[in-house]
Amino acid sequence: MTSLTLKRSLFGVVLASSLLATGCDNTANTTDDSLSDTEVQIEETQTDNTAITPTAVTPTTSVEEPFVMTTIGMNSINSMIFTPLINSGELTGEQATCLAARDNNLGQTELQDFYKRQFSDAELQELDDFYNSDVGQKMLQFGEQEMVIMNGGEVATPMADPTPDEIAEIQAFMQSPTGVKYVQTNNALGEGSAILSLEEPINAEFQRCNIDLTLAQLMQPAPAQ
Repeated sequence: MTSLTLKRSLFGVVLASSLLATGCDNTANTTDDSLSDTEVQIEETQTDNTAITPTAVTPTTSVEEPFVMTTIGMNSINSMIFTPLINSGELTGEQATCLAARDNNLGQTELQDFYKRQFSDAELQELDDFYNSDVGQKMLQFGEQEMVIMNGGEVATPMADPTPDEIAEIQAFMQSPTGVKYVQTNNALGEGSAILSLEEPINAEFQRCNIDLTLAQLMQPAPAQ
């Protein structure tokens, strides 16, 4: 039996890593606590340890344009659940190939509906305005850079540090009522959380690929040593 270690706060990872990179988190030394690890035990007969990179999949056309927060969440799911699992060596070659061929928009409708329920139209507009602004886009790029590093990759040309004005703008948004609500919503793990809104489509995908794993298992805390 082998184990795969993943980060718990999956939706918060882009945000948290961005805050760390930009110096906006005043408790940077406790970042590992907010992104504490969980262990996933997968009992499989391993037939192929070759790492498989997910192939490009033509996304399903959505009638409704996804919120920028939905796109952030989907990127987090693909980067922090599916890609590490595919490349972990814990799956058979057939399972990894199946998971790599998934629809990359898996769960988009569920996540979009979740944000509609949790946020007012005014709050959604505020989030959209911030994350589509120059500083919001830069923050997201920092998050993407940090995810590459956290997954063991290398960044050929690291981004330049943000300016004091950019840091101040990010801090102001994150300390606003909408910013605080967004962070709390995405970092939650229990009933009614963003991650659990994806439980049904993610579990269905694992079942489709004959992977004996559920999202609930992924979210369980690591056993005490």
